[in-house]
Amino acid sequence: MSNVMKANRDVPCHYLTAPAHGSQQPSTGLNGATQIKPLESAALDVSDRETITISPLAPTAEPRPGPSVDLDSIRLLHHWSTMTCPTLTSDIEQQDLWRTTVVKHGLSHPFLLHEILALAALHLATDNPDEQDLLFTRATELQNDALGRFHEVAVTDESNCIAVMLFSCLLGVHILADRSRTQGLGSSDYLDHIFRCIGLLRDVMKLAFRDWSSFFHASDIAPLIQDKKPQVPYDKIPNECRDLSELVKESDLGPSSVTAYNTAIDRLFWLLAVSGVPTVSHNTAQWAIGWPVQLPDEYIVLLNQRRPEALIILSYYGVVLHFYRETWTIGDTGARLVRAINSQASRTDRDLAAAIPYSVFTNNTRLEVHAV
Repeated sequence: MSNVMKANRDVPCHYLTAPAHGSQQPSTGLNGATQIKPLESAALDVSDRETITISPLAPTAEPRPGPSVDLDSIRLLHHWSTMTCPTLTSDIEQQDLWRTTVVKHGLSHPFLLHEILALAALHLATDNPDEQDLLFTRATELQNDALGRFHEVAVTDESNCIAVMLFSCLLGVHILADRSRTQGLGSSDYLDHIFRCIGLLRDVMKLAFRDWSSFFHASDIAPLIQDKKPQVPYDKIPNECRDLSELVKESDLGPSSVTAYNTAIDRLFWLLAVSGVPTVSHNTAQWAIGWPVQLPDEYIVLLNQRRPEALIILSYYGVVLHFYRETWTIGDTGARLVRAINSQASRTDRDLAAAIPYSVFTNNTRLEVHAV
């Protein structure tokens, strides 16, 4: 989904070499894990056609080094393939693409491979409390390495544009999912964090798609980026959401701001239509970042200025995210976002505070609103 590449194409993984014949004994490797190193090999004595005997060779003075296996990376790649991919989408074909084709592109582009491993480490941390701190640290290290390699990309061309797009998508999901980044943040700082996530998703994706959209749709990752087009006018949009259009009409705004707000609202209606919210709750991240990547430049400017109308529209996106709360990448992000906007609005704008959607869908999914 957002630049000829200088990135080092040597993938920092160690691959198995062919083992020597004969018996082997384990030795301690990474993280106390077991590695296999060859000992004495054996030879077949076939000089007698009728008799085959096995005799050991004399030990060599310098044992040959055994294969080096990066068990840490193998563990993370296994977790990515078996556990993380099914959380990104409920579509089986897309799951297989994340598991196989995306990894194939990662093997050619180390910045993508490292972000795959980073997101897998972050996911693994959520399921392993005993290793959580270690895995959080590992996820950050891998992400920093991925970013360093990505910054070596000077130009996006046919050789790397797919990897750039996939990387930007996974990086945005990673930052959104990393709760360690937001622990202890107040409402204002939390909003800044969300603005950065939205800006990252939208800017890098825009960069990737600006010149390569047709190339992507003809590539091996085409099913990942198919734009679902529900029937227009969108049906099953809650009345409270439809009132957003009236909010813009009643505001004293310039033409560019009106256009930006209307585009953001239309894309929010699109997200409601394709996701099925509020009648459907999700346990994968499918469609969740579909709204930020389609936002116009002017809306991002207005959002960073914390314009009331921009914050109100964003709060409705927070409600949509609340229906993704069973997804590990989203969790309580929607609820925290609505609370943060409400906290800021309560101090500055009573009309804005009154427009925040505390419960715009159903009573049993009511958001409890209070300061972060």
